[in-house]
Amino acid sequence: MTTANILPSEGYLRLTQIIGQPEITPEQAEQHRNQTATTRNGKPKFRHKRPRPGIPAIIPISKTQWYAGIKAGIYPAPLHLGRTAVWRVADIRALLDRQAA
Repeated sequence: MTTANILPSEGYLRLTQIIGQPEITPEQAEQHRNQTATTRNGKPKFRHKRPRPGIPAIIPISKTQWYAGIKAGIYPAPLHLGRTAVWRVADIRALLDRQAA
């Protein structure tokens, strides 16, 4: 299956759709429910408390590498819809075409 088959023909993608997201199994979710983790500031740390399917990565890099690439001009800058950052499918397709060439 090619990337052209995975991406919608037009629209927007969120970051997890681009760089992927690991699966949270029911066992992991149960462990997270029972853990009480806190940050250095003493605030509760976010833990996934429900199972979720994994999302395969179109571009398999970390979030930090993605944002560093945006700053360096390698990856397209996001659009902001309220507080949500999204990327145009056309921009991601163009990026994949550049990487393939």
